[in-house]
Parts: sequence; C-alpha cells; structure tokens
Amino acid sequence: MSYINVLAEVKKGTTKPIYLIHGEETYLARQLEQTIINSMIRPEDRDMNVSILSGDPPPQELLNLIETTPFFGEKNVVVVRGTNLFRSRKGTNIAEQDDFPDDRLLNVLSSMPDYCTLVFVTTEKVDKRRKIFKVVEKHGVVAEVSVLKVRDVKAWLPGKLAELNKRMAPDAVEHFLAAVSVMSQVSLGFLDQEIEKISLYASGVIITKNDLINGLATIPEVSVFAMIDAVSQKNISIALSLFAEQLAAGEHPVKVLSLLNRQVRLMWQAKSLIQRGYSSKDIADELGLMSFIGDKLIKQCQRFTEERLKQTVLALAAADRDLKSGRANHVALEEIMIEMCR
Repeated sequence: MSYINVLAEVKKGTTKPIYLIHGEETYLARQLEQTIINSMIRPEDRDMNVSILSGDPPPQELLNLIETTPFFGEKNVVVVRGTNLFRSRKGTNIAEQDDFPDDRLLNVLSSMPDYCTLVFVTTEKVDKRRKIFKVVEKHGVVAEVSVLKVRDVKAWLPGKLAELNKRMAPDAVEHFLAAVSVMSQVSLGFLDQEIEKISLYASGVIITKNDLINGLATIPEVSVFAMIDAVSQKNISIALSLFAEQLAAGEHPVKVLSLLNRQVRLMWQAKSLIQRGYSSKDIADELGLMSFIGDKLIKQCQRFTEERLKQTVLALAAADRDLKSGRANHVALEEIMIEMCR
C-alpha cells in the first residue's frame, strides 16, 4: 500500500493492528509513525502508552509489551525502529528463509489484542518470502516509503505551506519543482527544512520566486539547475560564474558534471522525440516529467542541434573518466560548457 494511501486512512481513523513501514525515506517513515501514534493515543497518555524501541528486543520482551494492557486510555502503541525481522538472510534457501524462529510471536501477530498496535520500521529491503512478512501483510498494513518523485513533492507542498501559514506564488512553485527535478534523490526531510528556512527568510505571507532563488542558492543541485538554465540560454558568463561559486563552496566537479550530463541527456531525448512527432505532453510522459517541466525542456533543447547534444554527452563521459582518474580538472567541464554555448 502506498504511503499516501496509508496516511490518508490513518487520518480518517481507519487503523490496523500491525504496520510495517519500510524504505529509504526516513522523514516519511517518521511522519507516518507519528500520525499512527497521534490517532490512537491522547497527548497526556503518551509517556505511559507509547513504547519506542531501537532495534529488535528478544521475542519474549516484545510479547510482553504487546500483551500488557494499557494503564491509561484504551490503547498501547509499540514501535520497533530499525527492525531486522523482515530482512533477507543471506546464504539461505527459500525454505530456511521462511523458517521464523519464534512461532509464538507469529501466532500473537496473527491475532493481536485490540488494545495494542505494533509498528515495525526499517530502511532495509524486506524479503516478502518470510513468514513474518506474510503475517503482517495479511493482518495489517505494509507501507513503502521510497524516495520521492517530483509529483509527490507537488502533492506535499500545499500542506507544508499551510502548516507555516504561507503561500507560494505560481512562478515560485514552478521554479521550486523544476529545481527539485534535477536532484538525483529527493529527500522530503531535507526539503522540509529548506522550506522552513525560506519561510523565515520571506518577508511576507507569499513566498516569491526571488525568495526561493536566494534561499536555495547554496544547495548544489539548485545551483546546478541555475547553471543549466544559463547554459540552455547560451549565457556562458553566468554559467561559468555559477560553476565557480560551486567550486569555491567545495563542490566536486564530478558531481556537477553528473547533474549536467543528466540534463543534456534529457534535452537530447526530447529533441529526438520532437523529430518523431511527439507532443509536449507525450514527451513529458515518456521522460517521466511534469508537464511544465517538459515544456521548459522542449524550449531548452530547441536552442541546440541534436548533433551538438550528442557530442556533449560523449564529451561529458570522457571528462568524467578523466576527472576520476586525475588526468583532468574542472577546466575540462568549463571547456564543454563553452563549446555548448557557441
């Protein structure tokens, strides 16, 4: 079940006796965990009725926590963070993998007391063949909190702004989502912190595009986004200035190169799709982009020939190899950007 669906169900008051929250996005995992607790336990009862464990306790200790009736209120919530109970055991076959060591725990999980909710949390990849996974899936909810896409960020943003009593201008929203789209991985926890900082920086209720540009300027991916924008407009002086700022801030040229390479490849793909008669919507769908980002990409790629984009990709691959082997320095990347803007 998706994180968004599970969160919506819990907020509506529809809960299950067991949850397994797994995946890399720890911010979302913690948010879902907190929402489950808030939906079941009154604030004044949380010290007594919520148990949070770091790692798996011995099976008997976990059983005792599950079977202990609440002192106050009607519910207990037991959270096991960093569980290894669902992890694949390397070097074992499927039959051994399915051999869970404590059948009594499995039996209790199959018939949880109505006064207890159990929440397992892990960043590890889960093994769906294991007995315990199948039990939780049957009697509870399995929620994956994977790395977010830009569409997920768009859905999250209005709620976050409302929480801060702020709004964002339409062009600022587009700028923010476009900047997020160049990030190799999107961490909602990181974005949450950045939006809070920008809301403090913004002078009014409405966060403007300039507020975002100033507030996000120190983030390497966002700075690269601005640099790419300058390159796509063939404004080499601004592009080189932004690149120099990143080097001065300690950013390694290889990281900048990888982000530039991703964008050039997208422009090359878009250019090819245009020549095959694809519409802007079709191109955005084909490349997994939001429509306005697809529109922007089409405008960018039209400033370059397909051959130029192809040669740039090849040049970036060679520069990546030379930078990693020590045969080149940041000047190689500067030369590529200059050649692109001719």
